[in-house]
Amino acid sequence: MSDCRLLQVYADPKGYWRVVWNLFDFFILLATILLEIIQLLHSAATHSTVSALRIIRTLRIVCIFRVLNHVRGLQILMMALLKTITEWVASAILLLIIIMFVFAIISDHYFHSEENWWGNIGRCLMSLCSYFTVLRNNFVVSC
Repeated sequence: MSDCRLLQVYADPKGYWRVVWNLFDFFILLATILLEIIQLLHSAATHSTVSALRIIRTLRIVCIFRVLNHVRGLQILMMALLKTITEWVASAILLLIIIMFVFAIISDHYFHSEENWWGNIGRCLMSLCSYFTVLRNNFVVSC
């Protein structure tokens, strides 16, 4: 721990552990220390353990969002960006669903004689999804 963190724990031990960011910092620091100990001992630790600790250590970048608590202009900017992205993604998904439904109707009209894959609108949608996601060989119709 840095000197600043040690002073915070010494000055207000109970209050320090009530702040979520302090808990986050503690667990990141703990993962870093464990990773260093494992690497120093050259133990027979599994690769997944070491990689999991490295992933936890990379979460330190999330600490940048701590700045959002202090800068009001940055809060407004991030909320506007988040709202714009969610609205755009929702509109794009809705547009793709409408396009898929139109193609399902067209494929039902042209391929209605093939009951196994194109018998009704539901099967047409599932078949189109399997074609678009390259799952045609592994797809089992259970409708």
